[in-house]
Amino acid sequence: DETAYQWLINTDNKLHKALNIIARLYDDTATNEAEEKRGLVCGTSCYMKQYGVTRQEAVAAYREMIEVAWKDMNEGCLEPMPVSNKVALRPLNFARLVLVAYMKDDGFTEPELSMKDVIAKVLIHPIPL
Repeated sequence: DETAYQWLINTDNKLHKALNIIARLYDDTATNEAEEKRGLVCGTSCYMKQYGVTRQEAVAAYREMIEVAWKDMNEGCLEPMPVSNKVALRPLNFARLVLVAYMKDDGFTEPELSMKDVIAKVLIHPIPL
């Protein structure tokens, strides 16, 4: 319906802001070295240059920002929403997917490194209930 659509495209709500931060910073944390090797400019390098910090310090700062964004995501899920839970949980579930994809390495660009095992555990060898 129109209310759900408007809510989904509204980038000012707490869930969407938190999702954007989580996705962007997890990606930058997991991919910064590989992107630099390919000659690309990544967010981590920009952060290092802007604040005069090492890569480890930049990643630590990113992790702190990610933690705050997760808290905002959780708070946003607890607030009343003008849409159904099915719609409201989309940003949360996408953030969870991002967490899994970038947990160990760049599971999005190179899924064979870590996502292959995750997918097998979920779809081929699920935990019996």
